[in-house]
Amino acid sequence: MTPASADLTRRQFLAAGAVVVSFSLAPSKVLAAKGPSFGDLAKAPMLDSWIGINADGAVTVFTGKAELGQGIKTALVQIAAEQLAVPLDHITLVTAATGRTPDEGYTAGSRSMEASGTAILHAASQVRHVLMRWAAARLKTDIGRLSVEDGIVKGPNGASIDYGQLVKGRSLHIRATTQSDLVPPSAYKVMGKSVPRIDIPAKLTGGASFVQD
Repeated sequence: MTPASADLTRRQFLAAGAVVVSFSLAPSKVLAAKGPSFGDLAKAPMLDSWIGINADGAVTVFTGKAELGQGIKTALVQIAAEQLAVPLDHITLVTAATGRTPDEGYTAGSRSMEASGTAILHAASQVRHVLMRWAAARLKTDIGRLSVEDGIVKGPNGASIDYGQLVKGRSLHIRATTQSDLVPPSAYKVMGKSVPRIDIPAKLTGGASFVQD
């Protein structure tokens, strides 16, 4: 150990550590290079473990994390809505329901977004890509000529098909891949935006009941 390294202060150490931590916020291509372990997606790698779509186009998002008053319901719905290109009110979130949601262990240590949020981010993105691939086949066009808005895939010459129609007779029981075509931050419409918190009304009226209660 050199004299210089021996004199490393706590502040210097934390500053150095912060540089390392910052890389956890890398772009999707860098994350993809690590493999399929996008948060807890590694524990439950089937896309329908996280995302469900009904024939009417309604979306259900599943998380094994519990709402403890920290407000994860709103954040997780925002993530899914952004990556699936559906309105917020089209999504129902199911939290920590035995037999229905992925087993993500305990909810603690501020890991809900890191573990579950990351999994939903990539699962929703990959589901969107699957649906667009199915749409390309149905509309007989190239996937690059398609766009999606409010759960409707739009193609050339005014052709369109909604998510509900696309999932009829099909299953999202598909294993996640190591690549996710994430919506870029520059195109965000919901993520990072201020939206009404789902959990606030019940907190104000005393209607919310958390596991701590």
